[in-house]
Amino acid sequence: MIDGREDDDVWRGIAPTRGFRQFEPGDDVAPTFETEFRLAYDNENLYVLVRAYDPHPDSIVPLLSRRDVRTNSDQIKIIVDGFLDKRNAIQLMVNPAGVKRDASIYADATEDVSWDGVWDVGVAIDDKGWVAEFRLPFSQLRFAARDVNTFGFGVWRDIARLNQRDSWPVYRRASRTIVSQLGTVGDIQGVPAARRIELLPYTVAKSVPNVRTPGGANVSDFTGGLDAKIGLGSNITMDATINPDFGQVEADPSILNLTAFETRFEERRPFFQEGIGLFRCGPPCEGPFYTRRIGRTPQLRTNAADPAFTTILGAAKITGRLNRGFTLAMLNAVTKEEHGVSGAVIEPQTNYFVARGAREWGNGTRQAGISVTDVRRQLDKTTDPFLRRSATAVIGQSTIRFDQGRHELLVYGGQSFVYGTPAAMARTQRSSVHYFQRPGSEMAYDSTRTSLTGGAVGASIKKIRGAVRYETFVRRSTPGQEMNDLGLVPTVNSMSIRQSLDYQQLSPNRWFRSSFSTMGLESQWTVGGLPAAKSASVHASGSLHNNWAGALTYNADGFGGVNCVSCARGGPALRRSFAHTLRLDIVADPRPAFVPRGNVRFGRGDEGRTRTRGGEASAELRVASQFSASLGAGYEHAINDQQWVGNFDALLSDTTHYTFARLDQRTLAITARMNWTATPNLSFQFYGQPFISAGSYTNWRELDDPSAPRYRDRFKTYRPGSNPAGFNVKQFNSNAVVRWEYRPGSALFLVWQQGRDESTLDRGSFDGPRDIRSLFSALPQNTLLLKASYWFNP
Repeated sequence: MIDGREDDDVWRGIAPTRGFRQFEPGDDVAPTFETEFRLAYDNENLYVLVRAYDPHPDSIVPLLSRRDVRTNSDQIKIIVDGFLDKRNAIQLMVNPAGVKRDASIYADATEDVSWDGVWDVGVAIDDKGWVAEFRLPFSQLRFAARDVNTFGFGVWRDIARLNQRDSWPVYRRASRTIVSQLGTVGDIQGVPAARRIELLPYTVAKSVPNVRTPGGANVSDFTGGLDAKIGLGSNITMDATINPDFGQVEADPSILNLTAFETRFEERRPFFQEGIGLFRCGPPCEGPFYTRRIGRTPQLRTNAADPAFTTILGAAKITGRLNRGFTLAMLNAVTKEEHGVSGAVIEPQTNYFVARGAREWGNGTRQAGISVTDVRRQLDKTTDPFLRRSATAVIGQSTIRFDQGRHELLVYGGQSFVYGTPAAMARTQRSSVHYFQRPGSEMAYDSTRTSLTGGAVGASIKKIRGAVRYETFVRRSTPGQEMNDLGLVPTVNSMSIRQSLDYQQLSPNRWFRSSFSTMGLESQWTVGGLPAAKSASVHASGSLHNNWAGALTYNADGFGGVNCVSCARGGPALRRSFAHTLRLDIVADPRPAFVPRGNVRFGRGDEGRTRTRGGEASAELRVASQFSASLGAGYEHAINDQQWVGNFDALLSDTTHYTFARLDQRTLAITARMNWTATPNLSFQFYGQPFISAGSYTNWRELDDPSAPRYRDRFKTYRPGSNPAGFNVKQFNSNAVVRWEYRPGSALFLVWQQGRDESTLDRGSFDGPRDIRSLFSALPQNTLLLKASYWFNP
C-alpha cells in the first residue's frame, strides 16, 4: 500500500541516501533541514520513499489545488532519466497535501508540463517532518530492455516558508541544464519490457449555441472518441486520437491586433502539448511547427455563423528512441472539410505531417537531426484561388557542447517549397510575410507564379555555464521562404545578428537574495542590405531578503536610420524614428495568503508624437488550504501617430495612396480566476475576462517622402477634413470547469463556457463603466459540456 509510511518491511532493510545540498538561494551550501531517500523496485514498478526532516512540522505548508497546479507549498520532486541519455527525463512532484504534478523534460532543460502519467503517491506528516512515497509503473517510463539497467535520477525538495530548494545530487543553477546534472541509480536487474497499451475512450454531451439563428435555442450534441497510447516494442510509443474534443480547455485571451502580423497563441490542447519537445531542436524548429495550425479557424471564414474552428478527424504520434542514440518523432493529423452558412467550402480537408529524426552521441554533448513538415489540401474551384495546394519544409540542425560543457554551438539550415494556382501564389506574394509588390522589393512580384521556394540558415554560440553567460546568434532567410502552412514564421527576407550578455547572482549578498541582469543588441537588414532594425535592451531583476521581487526593463529601437518594410502593407519602406520603452514590475512575497503584484510601463517614439503609458495590478488571495482566487486589471493608453489605415486606388500602380493616421486607443482588460479544491482529485476552476479596446483616428495622411530623415517630411495630408471611423471592441470569455479524477487516469469534466461580443456601440470613444454595461447587455453565447473518460491498461 502506498501510504507515505517508512515503517513498511520493504524500506527497513534499505539504507537511505543522504548528501542533499541547497541550490537556492545558496549555491552548493549545507541545507537547513536534512533530507534522505530510499529506492526499491519489482517487475512492474519503481518505488521511491523520500523523508523530509523538519523540526517544526506544524510549519510545513500543505496547500490543496487541482492536479498539475503549482502552489506555494512544500514539495518533493523525483526526476528519472530512463535512457540515461542526459537530455530527456520525467518529473513526479507532490506536496504535503497529496497534490500531484508531473512533467517531462526535453533538450536537457525545457519542461513540458502537459505530460500526464499514471502513477501513485502517498504522503504523511509526522513529528519528524513529512514523507512522500512514490510508485512509478515501468509502463510510464521509457528505457532500454536490458538485463541490468542504470537510470539517471535526482530528488529536489522545496521548503516554502524559507523559500529554499535542496537537491540530490547537487544542482548548479549556473548551468542551463537539468537532466545532465542528475546522479544515477544502478543495478536494476530483471525488469522486463513493459507491455504498454493504454486506452482512454470518452463520451461528450454538450449544448452549444445555434450560430445560424442567433438568440435561438441551443443545439444538443452527443459524441465520443478515443485516445490511445500503444507501445511498439520497448522503445517506441504511438499516441492516437480519434474525433478529439477539447471542450475543457481554457479559451484564448482576447486581443485586438492592428499589426500586419498574426498573433501567436499558446497551445492548450493536451494531445498537441504532450511530447511536443521531441519535435523541436531549438530556435530553428520553433517556428516551422506551430500546432495551432491543426484545427485552425477556417481561412475563408467570412460570417460569424460559420464554424469557428476546423474539426480534427484524427491524429497520431509515434515517438521513441532507437539504438545508438537515434530518436524518432512523427505526427500526422487529418482535418475535415468545413462549409460556411452559404454552403461554400471555407476550409478544405487537409493532411498535416511532421517528422523529426535525430542522433545523439558523445555522452549527450553532440546532436544532429533533420525535421520535415508537409501540408496537403484537397482544394476545389472555390478554394484553389485562395489557398496553397501543398507546402513542404526541410530543416537540418546540429548542436555541439564543448569546453567541458560550458559552451554550445548550434548550426541549422532549411528550405521551404509551396505550390498553388497562380491566383493563390499571387496572394502569397502579396501577403504580409512577403510583400513582393513593395517598391524596391528584393524579389519581383510575378502573377503567373505557381510555386515559391526559399530558405534560411543560422548559427549561435553561447556560454551555458557560469554566473556570466553570453550568446551570439546570426540568421539569414530569403524572401521566398514560406513556412506558415504548418508553422508561424512571419519574418523572412532578413539578415540579423543578436548578441546578449547575462549575469546571474548565484549566492545571496548584502542586498539581494538573488538577481539576474541581461543586456542585448540586435540588428537586421533585408537580404538586399536595407537596414530594417537596430535595437538594444537592458533588464535587471532581483529578489530581496524579505522575498519581495522587482524588475526593470528598458528597450530602445529605431536608432541609426532603419526602415520598416511592412508598415505600409506593401508600400515603400518607411524610415523609422527612434522609440524606447521602460517597464517596472513589483511582486510581493509569495508566502502570505494575500500576494499583490503590479507593473507600470511607458513608451515614446516618432519624435514624441507616439506615446504609451499603461499598467497592470493584480492580487492573489488564498483562504485556508482549499480556496484561492486572483483578480487583475490592466489599462493602457496608446497614441500611435503612424497607424496604418489602408492603401487606396489601384494596387500595383504608381497612384496608390498608402495612408496612415494618428490613433488614440484605450484598452482595459480584467482577469478573474477562482479555484476551489475539495480533494486532490475533485476541483472547481473559473476563468473570466472582459476586454474593451476603443480608438479614434485623426490626422489622416499618406506617404510623401517615406525615407526623409525628418519625421514630418515623410507624410502629407490625405482627404482634408475627413478621418477614418473609430472602433469600440468589447469581448467577454469565461470557463467554469469541475474536474473529478474518479480513478487514476480517468476523469469527469463538467464545463460551462460563455462568450459575449459587442462592437457596434460607441465607436471611437472609451468609457469603462459604460462599455462594461454594454458588454454584459450583449447576447450571451452559452455552452454546457459533460465529458467522461475512462483509462484502462488491457
